[in-house]
Amino acid sequence: METKHIAMWSCPRTRSTAITRAFEQIDDCLIYDEPLHHFYIFNGVNYYDDISDYPSDFLAKYPNTNYSSIIEKLTGDLPEGKSFSFQKHLSLHLLPGFDKSWLSKVKSFFLIRDPRETIISYWKVKKAGGFNWADSECFIGWEEHYRLFKEIEDLTKEKPFVIDSGDLIKNPQDYLKALCCQLGVSFSDKMLYWEPNKTNVLSWENSIFEQFSKNVLNSSGFFQQSQEVNIPDILVPSINKSMPFYEEMYKYRIIV
Repeated sequence: METKHIAMWSCPRTRSTAITRAFEQIDDCLIYDEPLHHFYIFNGVNYYDDISDYPSDFLAKYPNTNYSSIIEKLTGDLPEGKSFSFQKHLSLHLLPGFDKSWLSKVKSFFLIRDPRETIISYWKVKKAGGFNWADSECFIGWEEHYRLFKEIEDLTKEKPFVIDSGDLIKNPQDYLKALCCQLGVSFSDKMLYWEPNKTNVLSWENSIFEQFSKNVLNSSGFFQQSQEVNIPDILVPSINKSMPFYEEMYKYRIIV
């Protein structure tokens, strides 16, 4: 069977962890959870002025920050018993100026969600984690998300397909079937449900990012949360800037 590498590109709070948990239930799937994260914080804009502010056990989770070495792993041979890899990425982690030719070796798709939801959600978890919004706003990532969408289109000579997670959570079975069909992997009913807190690869526990994934790690499947009605004034500029990128990608979303 041909080696498959699947790259899901997302922005923060687009439900990427929930979709990754679905793929984690497939026995022959190898999960990579934001494998470019440490490369990004060492080579891009850091969350802190001093990298030593990160807990040592968190830094030890991803000791490899060498770009070429990471890409070799993401595009190389799979371990015995695994038939494909599912890579959960944030688009902003793929920094400008680094070689992107490897993207022709993976099957990419883009995950989107209404910025009015992603940005409010991001603001909430940042506040809960003690982060300042002025320092956090640059990590929203919609401009980088759209830029990468266009770069992969130029590289592969075809438009990457798009999943809106707002559609998926209303009908997870049919959308996951459609997603698997597009990716060339087999859908399993096991993707719809999982055991709360049972994961070997998706945990930010005891780290500065624990607030980000607490709900989905405690979940047992896809769920809809109540929608925020009032948008805080502080978020309006970010939402207005992000909406055109979302609306352009929304045109190409899969409809089931």
